[in-house]
Amino acid sequence: MTCIFTPWLRIGRRPGSASKGRDHAPLVPFAGGDYSRRPRLHTYHPLFLGLGIAFDFLETPDTAFLLTGHPAYDGDLLGDLTDRILIVNIDVTVTPGTEFTYYGEPDGCSEPADVRYYFETNTSGAFEETDYWWSLGSPELDFLNGPGAVLFIQPMSAPQFWVDAEGHPGNIDAAHELAFNAAVRDVRTIGLSFGGGCQYGNGVGIQPGTGSGYFKLNAFVAQAP
Repeated sequence: MTCIFTPWLRIGRRPGSASKGRDHAPLVPFAGGDYSRRPRLHTYHPLFLGLGIAFDFLETPDTAFLLTGHPAYDGDLLGDLTDRILIVNIDVTVTPGTEFTYYGEPDGCSEPADVRYYFETNTSGAFEETDYWWSLGSPELDFLNGPGAVLFIQPMSAPQFWVDAEGHPGNIDAAHELAFNAAVRDVRTIGLSFGGGCQYGNGVGIQPGTGSGYFKLNAFVAQAP
């Protein structure tokens, strides 16, 4: 079944995000210095293009998440996703000369602005790093511009391909692997994360004056085996 995040689309600003190294802060502060354990969301007015959904990139690196947690997706994109394969069909369209940036650039890491999978399990209790997971697979936004729609595939039951909110791979030890598998069995929120540099969900945008463009999600599927 092909799932599009509408009418329950949420496009989020910078939240806490996973770090690519333990030397880097795992969470990104909002104005005022407070740290968010879940994405703080604000609503854009996305463009509806055919069967997909799209949003314009801003000239500030504030677009960090494209998420859903709507109960209409229970049993499809939410719930027990053990052995499922995530597949998205996405593309990026920008004007010639457009340059992407990410929040905090430059930050000592050479990774360009990118997009990756993200999901959460139950986050209602005290903060746990293993409630939040980012995929290691991360197509660069520059790469997505031009070739047309791109399929991005990620297995859910492969802890070595996911990292938590502290940048720990899901298979780093037995405790993390158990926590990862538990999270996969109880997915509460799922979607895409945008970031770059040393962080995974710190937000992306377009360098002011270099151009304009938009991101389009054509389909998002959690394929059963």
